[in-house]
Amino acid sequence: MRGERALAGLEQGRVARRAGARASTAALGLVYLARGLALLRSAWPAYLLIALVYAAPALLAAALTLTVAAPAPWLRVLIDLLPWLTAILGTVAMMIAIGDGAHGRPVRLGRATAEGLRWTPRYLWTNAHTSLIFWLPMALLAEARVWQETALPLDGAAGLALTMLWWLLIIGLGLSLHTRTLLAPFLAVHGDLPGTLATLEAWRLSGRHFARCLVVLVLGSLPAALPLGLLALGSHLLLGEPAARALTLAGPALLWAAIQVARPVLMPAVYALYTDLWSAEQARRAAEGAPPPPPLARLLLALTRWLPHLPAWRRGGRATGAGLP
Repeated sequence: MRGERALAGLEQGRVARRAGARASTAALGLVYLARGLALLRSAWPAYLLIALVYAAPALLAAALTLTVAAPAPWLRVLIDLLPWLTAILGTVAMMIAIGDGAHGRPVRLGRATAEGLRWTPRYLWTNAHTSLIFWLPMALLAEARVWQETALPLDGAAGLALTMLWWLLIIGLGLSLHTRTLLAPFLAVHGDLPGTLATLEAWRLSGRHFARCLVVLVLGSLPAALPLGLLALGSHLLLGEPAARALTLAGPALLWAAIQVARPVLMPAVYALYTDLWSAEQARRAAEGAPPPPPLARLLLALTRWLPHLPAWRRGGRATGAGLP
């Protein structure tokens, strides 16, 4: 009996510690969100301007999609390219602006755009790595779902339950993979690491601090994603079929515009997370040594060694992330 009470006490202690860890992780996520919002408040008109200017190409593409029934070939190409301007240059320009704000420099649209253009190749190469990591498992899971629906179809309550399970798996996998690659662009641009190393270090850091990265991703996305989602849902419910058809046609472009609007809240919070994790990791490696890159990473680094190295855009030399605010 005494042994059973001891075991029960140990189990209760483990449960309490796990609950405390979850609570502290959530609280820490709120701390990073608050730090990001403090950075945003320091120059919010400039951040808002950058967000709106770079959301405009995707919004223009959505408007053209909905208003031009049969676009000319050149206009079709323009409609296809405009959202990428938001997705790529909009991301890097906002990252440059955040770095400037964190280092006490003026946040300006022109400088963010010029430096963003210079760092776009590094971002694209990093994004090539993270896109492969994200989309390959997602595509395999989607193919598994198609196979199940074709080979083992289910109807009624069982079919509904299985559909819900598939969506839980897809959303869970997507959120997990996005969390594991969340820090890669920050390590590439702010940490000045080659794209292959940036992706590798992001995977390592997020693996050791997964809960913290996940909480920051979710909390940083909610302030913009929640009202935008409610707006889309309300439009669909109020306007019915026309709204559904418009969202289907212009949905991808509108999604990039929504992501751009969310960046001024999410990205400063992730920047604060990046500076803490990468600074601590560098201090740990200074004492214990750095792990060697795996063979595939070494091969990619060797194959891309000929690419020009971009000088760090901050004053004071290379930006390693150590000691950043």
